[in-house]
Amino acid sequence: MRIGLIARAENTGLGTQTWEFARHMHPTKTLVVDLATSRGRQLYPQRFPGAKIVQGLPDRAHLEEFVDGLDVVFTCETPYNYDLFTLTRAAGVGSVLQYNFEFLDYLQRRDLPRPTILAAPSPWHIDDVDGAVPLPVPVDLERFPPRKRSGHATRFLHLVGRPAIHDRNGTADFVEALRYVRSTITVTIKCQDPAYVTRLPLGLVPDNVTLTVDVSDTPNYWDNYHADVLVMPRRFGGLFLPINEALAAGMPTIMPDISPNNTWLPHEWLVPARRVGEFRARSMIDLYTVDHRALAAKIDQFASDDAFFVDAQKRARWIAEQRSWPTLRPVYERVLRQAARDA
Repeated sequence: MRIGLIARAENTGLGTQTWEFARHMHPTKTLVVDLATSRGRQLYPQRFPGAKIVQGLPDRAHLEEFVDGLDVVFTCETPYNYDLFTLTRAAGVGSVLQYNFEFLDYLQRRDLPRPTILAAPSPWHIDDVDGAVPLPVPVDLERFPPRKRSGHATRFLHLVGRPAIHDRNGTADFVEALRYVRSTITVTIKCQDPAYVTRLPLGLVPDNVTLTVDVSDTPNYWDNYHADVLVMPRRFGGLFLPINEALAAGMPTIMPDISPNNTWLPHEWLVPARRVGEFRARSMIDLYTVDHRALAAKIDQFASDDAFFVDAQKRARWIAEQRSWPTLRPVYERVLRQAARDA
């Protein structure tokens, strides 16, 4: 099967998602869309040997050359140019778009050319997308050698990444919750936007919490996960690669008790959240806020209950194994072959 991949080569979620796809699915052709250089961000073309690199969005000529000789094309979140799906259909080439629901243009523009298969990376709003096929994003366990710490958790990690609309990762809620933490812990907040950090009320963090803010851009994403527990009170959203990565590193993840978190993470790791509003992306998206005291209590539980933490580490790694590339690669092969047949 001759697979074409449209990839990104920077340190973003799309960069990681397409890099690991290339490493495990071995596409025949790769088209790297470079939207990083013009924004002053680092590009890592060496991750995609032999790839064609396009500065900015690909035009029709780029796509015609790319599609030629393929059986199926795989792209994540966006086609970058909807001529892609017109060209693949005309050439009898299958196409798979692994979408993010909040950015799915078909919710507003039903007239746009469509891929052969719309693949859902999580169950979040999957019933709102006609014909969507479940296709979770795998994690590469080899990036994360097995490890297990005895005793209780002392090191907690929160990832801001590049700040998104409406404080998607719940950073303000996390900082507020730290006011109520009673245990002696260390906390690292990683953020790729130094200006954003200056707007956080970090002065409210109590003395028993040692807080470090890291604004560096880590070249290797797996080097982010040297803490004990990941804390992500996300306010909305489906796909979130750092959860997979933390689990692979044996790090349990504290998250709100909302979809899709409560469809696959242990209930004991989740904290209550309430709906506080909504906003319009491609459709209306609910916004949630965690209970700050409940989040602090969950952090304290990991920081004081040795048995709870040790068991959670085992469960984290087990969950990651169910989402590993060896487990999910046959699913990807089946979906790609189906797209090629249905083209």
